[in-house]
Amino acid sequence: MRTLKLEVKADFVRMHKLDTPLVSRAPSSHSSIGDTTRPTQSRDGSIEEESEASERPGSDNSTKRERPRSRTFTFSRSDSPTKKQKGDANERKMSSKANPIPKSPSTRSLVSNASERSVSNGAKSIKADEFISYLKKTPKPQNVEIGKLHKLRLLLRNETVDWVDNFIQDGGMTELVGLLHRIMEIEWREEHEDTLLHELLRCLKGLCTTASALKQLKEISSTLYPALLAMLFDEEHKGPSEFTTRELIIEIIFAHISMAPESELESRATELLKYFKDPVKEKETSIVPFILQMHQPRPYQVWCKEMTNVTKEVFWIFIHHLNVVPVPPRPSADVPKSYAKTHFPGQRAIVPAAPYVGGVEWDATNYLATHIDLLNGLIASLPTRAARNTLREELKVSGFEKLMGHLRACNPKYYGAVHDSVKVWIGAALEDDWDIKIVRTGSGDGKGSVSPVKQSPKKKAEKPPQLQAPPKMDIGLGLGLGFDKEIDVGGAKKDDDWI
Repeated sequence: MRTLKLEVKADFVRMHKLDTPLVSRAPSSHSSIGDTTRPTQSRDGSIEEESEASERPGSDNSTKRERPRSRTFTFSRSDSPTKKQKGDANERKMSSKANPIPKSPSTRSLVSNASERSVSNGAKSIKADEFISYLKKTPKPQNVEIGKLHKLRLLLRNETVDWVDNFIQDGGMTELVGLLHRIMEIEWREEHEDTLLHELLRCLKGLCTTASALKQLKEISSTLYPALLAMLFDEEHKGPSEFTTRELIIEIIFAHISMAPESELESRATELLKYFKDPVKEKETSIVPFILQMHQPRPYQVWCKEMTNVTKEVFWIFIHHLNVVPVPPRPSADVPKSYAKTHFPGQRAIVPAAPYVGGVEWDATNYLATHIDLLNGLIASLPTRAARNTLREELKVSGFEKLMGHLRACNPKYYGAVHDSVKVWIGAALEDDWDIKIVRTGSGDGKGSVSPVKQSPKKKAEKPPQLQAPPKMDIGLGLGLGFDKEIDVGGAKKDDDWI
């Protein structure tokens, strides 16, 4: 409703008053339009349905809603319900024709009233100082109420920029970051701390839409981002287990370069690449230098392993081995753009509700796509082709191209975010003359991977049976087969007695 013109809003209010008779209004003050569920859209473009009566700041959720008393029990004997309903309908019909439409109030008065009114009903008395003082009074994460951070997140998303700026200037963002560090210091978090961490990261993501918050994030980036990545890449898996929480961490880091001016892209990308490199272990420091020179450096293996582990958790969706990622169209030469503006990943369209949306496979693929978006943003932020191809070579030997060639095997209809991010990588690599066969087809021959076909083992070919002539009956006795021949007995010939 905020995007409508003020004249349209005034017409809605005026027509509502004309169409609603006084006798039909419920006497209870608890029923209002604000109690219905409506979709809300924040400054960052995300849409979600929220109940204003249950989630607006300052409302008492424990108070039960009183049911308005029905009018059917208040009639007297002289009253006729049928006649009264007909009379009300006639009065409403006459009033809609006879009463003149009042003139709409001036635009200036509507603007002044809208500026004095808070975004959410019932939040007029809530100020940023209340949340800041609450965070200061409750330093322990175990004592912080999740509902408080939930209300704060709604205000950060829906309130005015002035309200958010006042929250940051008064030290609210400093308190949130301090609470985040205290949560990360907990060795084994309970369910309360995990949920609190999720809401806290969503608050920081909501703050990333304002310039003052981005400026403060830049000042604390050297301490905040390494701590977040250390928790995410922990070898003992002490980081958050939910894909949505882990995705928030990458989105906050991605905002460090996606919201930066083009002149600062190179410096910020170089800074983030240092944080994503593998930590130097103690064993490597004690190895002789000339032995280290013999090994090929793979600086981003830990980062690649984090993504590979996700594919193992949802391995059953990567079954379409014949998928080939299409080559994106070449950028138009009519409107010249820089490499960063051309190939920097943009926002994806909102996916409507579907049966496959919101499942574990959906969350996992979105998490992987966010990683590839960050990867594409880091590559596009480097100014020269040589620097970009050097980074691609380091990522390749770390296993990223083989991993992306495996990610293409998921269904592009259900998990299009992965294919969109891989397609951006392919388009940027083609402009820098980088080989894309492994990522696009999954193999280096350019023909794609062929599914193995089970075949029965071949039998030895045998010649067909043939008819042979009967063997000669010769037993070596010198007997002939003819009946007219004589038998030699003792050297003398004698005729046989056969007739």
